[in-house]
Amino acid sequence: KGIFPIDKFRTLQTPFYYYDTKVLRDNFAINQEVAKYPSYSVHYAVKANANPKVLTIIRESGMGADCVSGGEIRAAVRAGFPANKIVLLESESGWEINLGLEYGIFCFNVESIPELEVINELAAAQNKIANVAFRINPDVGAHTHANITTGLAENKFGISMQDMDRVIDVALEMKNVKFIGLHFHIGSQILDMAISSLFVTG
Repeated sequence: KGIFPIDKFRTLQTPFYYYDTKVLRDNFAINQEVAKYPSYSVHYAVKANANPKVLTIIRESGMGADCVSGGEIRAAVRAGFPANKIVLLESESGWEINLGLEYGIFCFNVESIPELEVINELAAAQNKIANVAFRINPDVGAHTHANITTGLAENKFGISMQDMDRVIDVALEMKNVKFIGLHFHIGSQILDMAISSLFVTG
């Protein structure tokens, strides 16, 4: 009762959502730790909560935005995230890729050669070069619930380790994509966060 305003809740009709922005801001301590490493940045998964006020607070903290749809890109932009801090994951839809290209987002995370080919073609049509990172499936378990593991070979997410070199070679031959790094996502709900990394090349 000392933390949440229970008494005020009694007068509200349901459903409603209560966001404790102090708890949210307390979690921004991770930014101070990451600031020690200039080549690292923290991106918030917009799919977790796209509430405009929440996104604005997160953007004000200096974090970037991880998006999985065109709607999430628009929500991030409306909340003031700069385009160079927005990443699009699972970019399978042409209009979403075009939207990302139009905004000039930082990177597209790619899971297959066909997806890469679409990005290259659409970038060429806009006379742009799209930064891409490859989502690699490292065949590593996250010791989380079996239904939400994403990094095992049996999960079929991402590019297998044995195919990685070939896919990178394909990207290097394309004129309208620039390969900048590798992306890994091995599971969710590990210490209440997704284990997701982008290692950017030189």
